[in-house]
Amino acid sequence: MEGEEAGARVAIDKEKKNPLDFAIWIKAPQNHIMKWESPWGLSYPGWHLECSAMSDKYLGEHFDIHTGGVDHISIHHENEIAQSMGYCGKIPANYWMHCEFLVVDNGKMSKSLGNTYTLEELDKRGFSPLDYRYLCLGANYRNKINFTFKSLEGAKIGLDRLRRAVEEHSNGNDKVSSEEISKYRTEFFEAMSDDLDSPKAMNIVWEIARKSNKSKQYAELIGEMDGILGIDISIDKIAAIREDEESADIMGTLDDETKKLIQEREVARSNKDWDKADEIRDKLAEKGISIKDTKDGMEIEKLP
Repeated sequence: MEGEEAGARVAIDKEKKNPLDFAIWIKAPQNHIMKWESPWGLSYPGWHLECSAMSDKYLGEHFDIHTGGVDHISIHHENEIAQSMGYCGKIPANYWMHCEFLVVDNGKMSKSLGNTYTLEELDKRGFSPLDYRYLCLGANYRNKINFTFKSLEGAKIGLDRLRRAVEEHSNGNDKVSSEEISKYRTEFFEAMSDDLDSPKAMNIVWEIARKSNKSKQYAELIGEMDGILGIDISIDKIAAIREDEESADIMGTLDDETKKLIQEREVARSNKDWDKADEIRDKLAEKGISIKDTKDGMEIEKLP
């Protein structure tokens, strides 16, 4: 508690035995959304207690890994430990992994500065959520990441190049020894098991992707690694992305009436009006447009 000064940020609550005590259960104001009956009237759990209760319900009194931001170390997670110890006598987790902040243009990110961005806003600028995920994988979670649109553009280009390299391998026929595949697999999982060393893991992925001999075995191995990375660099995910790109290109050449029919069909499908959706699909076929519904979304083709 060194350096902590009671009343520096919030007024001291005189009902507390110690100014640094935190609330476990809070009396609800009249307009509060959460309210439960209790011996003290309508109340709701404190923030720290919510987290302990959820982890206890879904993971048990003791589990392996607890994550959070570095700003949670001194207060939130300390309080979680305190109340969990009081409840069951156990520290909740074996490992506490705290990620550093994301900064924007080397400065603090805040709404007041107008430099916060949502994934929807990035999408409007032509970036996918996975471009951002790829950017994050380039740094260890313990280090700050400086977000700039220049760095995001670099991540977008890098991810596209990686996918194209995997595509080249997927069409290759060169044979690779099982020893080499096993070596790369071990190196990758050792990197991710070493405090989530994602930069090292990505270097291994790129080393495989840059191989001059083209082999489907390399592509399949990278796909296996993507099960951990989640950036859609497996053969099947890339194929789905290319189909979406092709559909988007076709959409750009269609007249307004055809686009409107496609949108109406999507609305009909979302409303489970299958008869209307089929009727619109037949109309589109008459206009030379084929629509296929897949698990990855809608595919549009121009009929010959």
